[in-house]
Amino acid sequence: MRYRPFGASGKAVSAISLLLREAPNMTTPHAWRTLVFGAMESGVNCFEITAGSEVMALGFGEALRAVERRLIAIGWRIHGDPRKVLTAEAISNSVRGGLARTGAGYFDVLMLDEAAFDTLAPDALGYLADLRAAGLVLQMGVVGDGESIDACLASGIFDVLATPFSLVSDWKARRRIKDASARDMTMIAYDPFPAALCRPGGGSIRTGLFRRAEPLAGAGTYAFLHQTHGWSAEEVCLAYALTEPAFATVQVEQFRAEAIERLALITDKDLPTGVAAQIEMARFSADNHDQRRA
Repeated sequence: MRYRPFGASGKAVSAISLLLREAPNMTTPHAWRTLVFGAMESGVNCFEITAGSEVMALGFGEALRAVERRLIAIGWRIHGDPRKVLTAEAISNSVRGGLARTGAGYFDVLMLDEAAFDTLAPDALGYLADLRAAGLVLQMGVVGDGESIDACLASGIFDVLATPFSLVSDWKARRRIKDASARDMTMIAYDPFPAALCRPGGGSIRTGLFRRAEPLAGAGTYAFLHQTHGWSAEEVCLAYALTEPAFATVQVEQFRAEAIERLALITDKDLPTGVAAQIEMARFSADNHDQRRA
């Protein structure tokens, strides 16, 4: 595992981090404890816990007691409901309840998704500063890639931006990364695995342009994701996301310790020779295709 500075926080975080949110097969604190222990053994020291699951928070807390708190970076994510106003009381109950169940003492980052930001009550906005002043939360962050994110960047309230990034990210996503960097925000990438490309056969998004027998068969497509010797499509996608220096960590969602260990090994590898060029060819070809359709 490799480590990167988490902005101005002074903490070093693992190049890949783990998003924890409810899953059908994770119904006990023991299951979450086992998963978090497995991730820690692979060198992961950065976790984001989604509010709303008591068993998840308790299981994480059991694992956390086995390590020094200062070595672990913990985010607490609050989801908003477009039908309800997010009040200071609701934020307080969520944060204080999360701290009580995990035993974390404080959260390194309080993350709000776009719906949470959009529904913040006037008193809640001020309460965010109170949480920071009380030392319960060290930094504030926002999650998403919609129109609200631009308002979040301009507000100056947030220290951290979590946004999707992968080898198919468009110019809008890349512009947002530059804007956040210009504001000295710490950035987290998530969704590094485009589902349509990572499934078997999903790389040939532009079929029929080249015959398989020709030397350039597959050029301009993402077919190489399934043809790179010794690499899976997910591993190539992760390695590419890790090449973006703006990100402190790339966030993944996995529920098996062996899968986390396999991905952790990618942080110490470079993209295979020629793959970076194939990615750019595929992106350029896809962009041109979209422009022609427009």
